[in-house]
Amino acid sequence: MSFRSAIILASVLATCGMSSVQARSLSGSYLAATQAELHDDHEQAAMYYTRALGYDAENPGLLQRAMQAQVSRGDVAVAASIADRLLALDAENQFAALVAMTNDVQRGDPARALARLDQGEQGMTPLLAELIRGWLMLELGDRTAALDIFDALSGNETYEVFGAFHAALALAMDGQVAEASQRLEQSDVGPVRLNRRSTLARVQLLAASGQDDAALELADSVLATGFGDQTFEALRDRIANGDEVTFNLVKSGGDGLAEVFFDLASVLGEEGADVALVYGRLAAHVQPDLAEAQLLVAEILNNQGQFALATQAFDAVSDQSPQFIEAELGRAQALGDDGRDDDAITVLAELAADHPDTMRLQYLYGDALRRAEQPENAVAAFDAAIALLGEPTTQHWLIYYQRGVAYHDGGDWTRAEADFRYALQLQPENALVLNYLGYSLVEERRNLDEALDMIRRAVERRPYDGYIADSLGWVLYRMERFDEAVEPMERAVELSPVDPLINDHLGDVYWAVGREREAEFQWKRALSFDPSPEEKDRIRRKIEVGLDAVLSEEAATAQ
Repeated sequence: MSFRSAIILASVLATCGMSSVQARSLSGSYLAATQAELHDDHEQAAMYYTRALGYDAENPGLLQRAMQAQVSRGDVAVAASIADRLLALDAENQFAALVAMTNDVQRGDPARALARLDQGEQGMTPLLAELIRGWLMLELGDRTAALDIFDALSGNETYEVFGAFHAALALAMDGQVAEASQRLEQSDVGPVRLNRRSTLARVQLLAASGQDDAALELADSVLATGFGDQTFEALRDRIANGDEVTFNLVKSGGDGLAEVFFDLASVLGEEGADVALVYGRLAAHVQPDLAEAQLLVAEILNNQGQFALATQAFDAVSDQSPQFIEAELGRAQALGDDGRDDDAITVLAELAADHPDTMRLQYLYGDALRRAEQPENAVAAFDAAIALLGEPTTQHWLIYYQRGVAYHDGGDWTRAEADFRYALQLQPENALVLNYLGYSLVEERRNLDEALDMIRRAVERRPYDGYIADSLGWVLYRMERFDEAVEPMERAVELSPVDPLINDHLGDVYWAVGREREAEFQWKRALSFDPSPEEKDRIRRKIEVGLDAVLSEEAATAQ
């Protein structure tokens, strides 16, 4: 148990007038909860903290932790009931006030939420408190007060961006699309670029206020990656066809509050994942059809290894939502990360079949098949993706590269090499392609001078990549420039110290320059890093009889 947990547990037990048996039960529940919390297991943490509350229902520390666990697992209504109990003990607890306010708004009682804010805002950041206050005022019908609050947010760039964005949303909701668009395009810090939804709002408002050319230009910049975004594609098509575009991101003060929580969650990095999860859950509680919030929650949970909860969040996105495809792709990712590769491939296969004209889905299906070691099926999916490309551009190098890998995995080197070379035509200095093609040529014992040039270019572009450094050492080894191979191979082991193949390669290089003891040491290190069964047998044979004997045996077998 950590020192911090021990102190908290001691304080919990000290406040309880209970028998030793009860104390042990509380202790067990608390320790189980903290262990679950440590591993981001929100389901188990919620269960054990709730069980601990059965022994001490008035303990503020337990109430706070139980409330957070319930929010994190997605049951904000239960968390709100705990928040009410906590607020009865501490009326100024800002987290409890936040949870209770969210539930009030979801239940249609903004006045009560505002009263809670007046009581509990002291511990909140001014940005959070004022954004909440603005949307509550708007929900209560005081638009002027709401805009005054948003306009007053200033003092640093973050406050000004949030203030401009939420003022624009409030104006747009009221039908003042021209002024709303101006707020977003000409804020004190330039065009508002808060997150994807702020860009979507900008495109909608530019189009709704008659600025179609600017709207198309902004939409095109989003789609320039070449891999598509269904929402922006559909919006762009409507603008290009001259169809009416209306603003629909926020329709009520409750939607605005959900936007506050989502926006805050979206700007937090990995270090703020726990807080982002809470904000995301609150956003989804107020506005369950806010697909972006569900996706954000699901992605955080998946990164935490909570695959079942992540899948539930992805499933919460309606099949009528423009974000449904993204949700299904996320669900496939969560299933794959959970070791359920066949289920993940099934999801992707259904998406590819349902959307045969969507290049990105054909590509992702092919990538999943390639990683599942189904190269022939992967090639077929990549073929379908390439057929939808039209004229390939520089960003499409990855599709040809991945199809080349699939061809290579399936034993078709001729087609693989053609795809790698075409990928290089699209991106001549791409380190990944240069390295893969160069290394493959080395293994094929072909065009070694060209391979060396490719790999050196790759090293120049990615000098801290151990696998590329290994390729450089290995091509020099294959060219029998053994002394030159030592430095890059040692560098490769420094960069990727636990890779069995790289350690094995360094052993071979050491052997070639007469450093036989060091070679055996590296081979033994390679064995400790769990190489493939075939490589394991070969390494053991090298340790037993030496590299020269192994190479002689292999040459005799090949004849």
